[in-house]
Amino acid sequence: MKITKLRTALSAIAALILFVPSTRSEQSIPAATLRKTTLFALGGIGEAGTMSEGERALREVLKESDVPARLEKLVSDASPAGQLYALLGLRLRDRAAYERALAKLRTTDAKVQTARGCILQQESFGDLVKEIERGQYDNFLAREWPKNAR
Repeated sequence: MKITKLRTALSAIAALILFVPSTRSEQSIPAATLRKTTLFALGGIGEAGTMSEGERALREVLKESDVPARLEKLVSDASPAGQLYALLGLRLRDRAAYERALAKLRTTDAKVQTARGCILQQESFGDLVKEIERGQYDNFLAREWPKNAR
């Protein structure tokens, strides 16, 4: 009798763990990467021309469910580099959310570490926002990467 009750209790706990969404699942690993990233870089970087961690994370977030909501949350609580990735993702996925985020971020006064090829530098957040507005990065995310360059 005690074993049956124990099995029932363990089954109930297992069901809760498997079927009740946890707060951890609300933040994916790629979103967490974007939240803390300090480098904004798209396209090949470094001597090998590899994809940046931030670009890889943004590409993964863009594949997740409820993309606009995830990206809007990043606009509010990510690092400046992460906010730029989120703004770029919103530009590609939800123009209304993009416009709201743009209004929030347009006046941000920060310097952001960037990588363009092999060149690392600090750039104005506002200048990078203007580049996103002009669509300068859209083609980078449309590009398919060879598997060995990721």
